[in-house]
Amino acid sequence: MVFASGAVVSGYRIEKVLGSGGMGIVYLAGDPVLPRQVALKVLSAEFSADPTFRARFLREADLAASLDHPNIVTVYSRGETDDGQLWIAMQYVEGSDADAEIEAGRMTAARAVRITAEVAKALDYAHRRGLVHRDVKPANFLLADGDERILLADFGIARAVEDSVGLTGTGNLMTTVAYAAPESLAGADVDGRADVYALGCSLFCMLTGRAPFAGAGGIPAVMAAHLYAPPPKVTDLSPTLPAALDGVIATAMAKEPEQRYPTAGALAAAAAAALDGSGGTAEWVAPSAESLNVGAADITHPRGQFSGPNTTAASPTGVPVPAAPDSHPPVPVPPRRRRVGRRAAAAGAVAVAVIAAGVGGAVWLSGDHGGKFSERTVTHSHGATRIDTEPTAVAALGPGDADAVLSLGVQPVAVLAAGGKLPGYLQSLVSGNVKTFTALDDTALAITRPDLILDTGPVDQTAYNQLTAIAPTLTRPDGIAWTWQDQLSYIGDALGRSDQARDVLAAAAERQNRIKAEHPAFADKTVVAVTVADDGVTAATPGSRAAAYLQGLGMRYTNSLPAAPAGASTVPVDPAALNTDPTAVRIVLRTDRAAGGGGYNGLPAPFTEYRGATIIVDDPGAVTALDTGGAAATGFLDSQLVDLIAEQVH
Repeated sequence: MVFASGAVVSGYRIEKVLGSGGMGIVYLAGDPVLPRQVALKVLSAEFSADPTFRARFLREADLAASLDHPNIVTVYSRGETDDGQLWIAMQYVEGSDADAEIEAGRMTAARAVRITAEVAKALDYAHRRGLVHRDVKPANFLLADGDERILLADFGIARAVEDSVGLTGTGNLMTTVAYAAPESLAGADVDGRADVYALGCSLFCMLTGRAPFAGAGGIPAVMAAHLYAPPPKVTDLSPTLPAALDGVIATAMAKEPEQRYPTAGALAAAAAAALDGSGGTAEWVAPSAESLNVGAADITHPRGQFSGPNTTAASPTGVPVPAAPDSHPPVPVPPRRRRVGRRAAAAGAVAVAVIAAGVGGAVWLSGDHGGKFSERTVTHSHGATRIDTEPTAVAALGPGDADAVLSLGVQPVAVLAAGGKLPGYLQSLVSGNVKTFTALDDTALAITRPDLILDTGPVDQTAYNQLTAIAPTLTRPDGIAWTWQDQLSYIGDALGRSDQARDVLAAAAERQNRIKAEHPAFADKTVVAVTVADDGVTAATPGSRAAAYLQGLGMRYTNSLPAAPAGASTVPVDPAALNTDPTAVRIVLRTDRAAGGGGYNGLPAPFTEYRGATIIVDDPGAVTALDTGGAAATGFLDSQLVDLIAEQVH
């Protein structure tokens, strides 16, 4: 639900929407008592309804409210709406943020160093109290209009999500990977030195216009670079800057926490010395556990934009005011898109980190999509749509559309997903704020401001007209089989990423050929995929995406199922009659309320009487992956399901 202007929420009068994300919507609102504006974040009903999350959220919000520092966004209050949605009221900062200034080409070296120094004060204050931010990045460095006071935003909510809802376990890295310390990616304990690493990454971005390892490829490759690659050099991208800054970044981004600056302030001091020519290797000693509060409770932050519009510069005249004269010009910033590319994940510990992030065995593209986007007209079931410029804010609403978009290295602004949650193998590919819908809400979709809508599911004319009123819309084309490979190619062409689509398809085919070679016992084994739900038992039809995946492993899908309506992907079956089908392998997908632990408990009796190999799958991500297919889904299944099958089929 999106509150309209003028609505009163727990006493706060809504003025407008500032932004939205997967966790909720941030509003500019009037304080019910004092004559001031606040940033009011109302969490989604999904999070608010979880009792474990609620308890953790209240604790984390209270901890965040205990922070009293001029460089930290103040938490004023928290509570819940009449219908039970949690909210948190924070200081509203009208102005810009460091990420927006980088994008606009207004970031200078002196300004970057000054911002780093102010953010460092906030971090050191929090670290002394045992609190770790865990998502330090330029977008969270708010720059107030006028005197350009710098405030660090977003302490307090993401840790509640990680710990209470289990998002880390299902593959959602709350930390922005572009700025993540190696220990956080490896799942190790973190302390304030992880924030120092991220501040070093942020300084590099402000000095050069790009995040460290931005050219490595997709999330797995960036993770691998953080874990193993040497820190990048500022002077490789900005050769006019002092070489001493390279040493500052190298120390801040050291792989081992004890080799970094002991505090954020030490990093800021070294950066200032390097820039003014007095050196950049300030003497420091290894930090003690007491100075870093190792082992103390930590909190993280809510996602969302708390600053005002980014349409003006950070001073009344529109000209940034640096702390001191700057001999270095603003950093030239190449165009950046909020997207994720892909390439093959490294082996060893990187593979562990990649699997933890839900990427599985997928092979990822590297580099840009190459070439300038050319105008194109895409024909589909509701006509033809002209696309004049490369889409950069895509809403992916149909089954498998989000998989295709993310597999092509594009960050969607909105997706439709069962239960309002992307499966872990897709969530791990999301690097920005994505609005996730359980059901389509035209108003909320319009707020995300898509420049292209993809909905390749069943779309009638009325629904199509509603979507096109928001943005140009593509539906499924007529006259093709519509495998996930067809879907990827079609969307790749629409987005100007046909080359990447071909690379993804080739990599997936190569990987499945390798699986067939490694598992010759799969060859010609007959197989059926059966779903057990609370409302009955169904089998995937031979034309379904589940059947196509299993056939891709070398098995033969059964042809003994009851007839299904044209285009249907499932057909109801009688479990007892199913046993008369002489298949060698049965994949049982459980979505019933008794599912859990991969066991037979609660299954209809005929399932225990089946004499072939039974592989029980009750992980929701795997069930979704088999049902919808896709490049990322296939990679996830290759890494998770193949070994389960191999344990019984050999």
